[in-house]
Amino acid sequence: MNSLSSVNKPHACHLCDTSFNKKYNSKRHPESVHAEQPSSASEESSGMAYNTPSEHHEPPYKRCRVAESHDHANEESSEEEDSESEKEAEDDEESANEEEEERPSSDLEDNPIYQDWLEEANEATEDMWKTKFEKCINEGMSEDQAREKAHVKTLWAVKRNFFARFKDFLSSCLHLKDDDTYQDITWDLEDKMEKGMDINTALNRVIPKHQSKFAGLFIQEEECDNEEESEDDEEQ
Repeated sequence: MNSLSSVNKPHACHLCDTSFNKKYNSKRHPESVHAEQPSSASEESSGMAYNTPSEHHEPPYKRCRVAESHDHANEESSEEEDSESEKEAEDDEESANEEEEERPSSDLEDNPIYQDWLEEANEATEDMWKTKFEKCINEGMSEDQAREKAHVKTLWAVKRNFFARFKDFLSSCLHLKDDDTYQDITWDLEDKMEKGMDINTALNRVIPKHQSKFAGLFIQEEECDNEEESEDDEEQ
């Protein structure tokens, strides 16, 4: 191509050696002649587009939302499991409490003091029990039914009498717990019982040993009695 043609046709095709004197023709030339020959850059771009799956190029905000959704689901699942475990623990605790309430304590049943108080409470409410029993018999109940009915009707009175005795005992213990004489007697009793002595034998040996400590108490009682007798004599 000579210099004159280059001057007259300054617009060259970037894909071949063809030149044009007008820019418009140079733009139409690639579209009409080179339309079926894509550039290497477009081929590479096209190849990357076809070879790369769209699902591997999710937008960052979409990936964050998916991750947050999974985390939230895991948290809800964990909270549900914790809630179920907590409920099971509460159910087990309630069942254990119900079993303890229904099951009587063998220590209470075997304690002779509690048995003595219960026997005394039954004796104190015996007249009430007989009245209820006779009423049930008159209503046509069998003896077993009447006995059971009378027991139910008088149980509240037996309990009240029993716990009144327990309250008196506890009140005495609270008043004696800081008394030196009471502590000496208690320690002496416990020492003998630890050595294998039964409680009745220990009491029979320990109480006489400490009786002299109560001498002042009885002297005061005698003085009070003498004063009352003197007042009676003066009134006469």
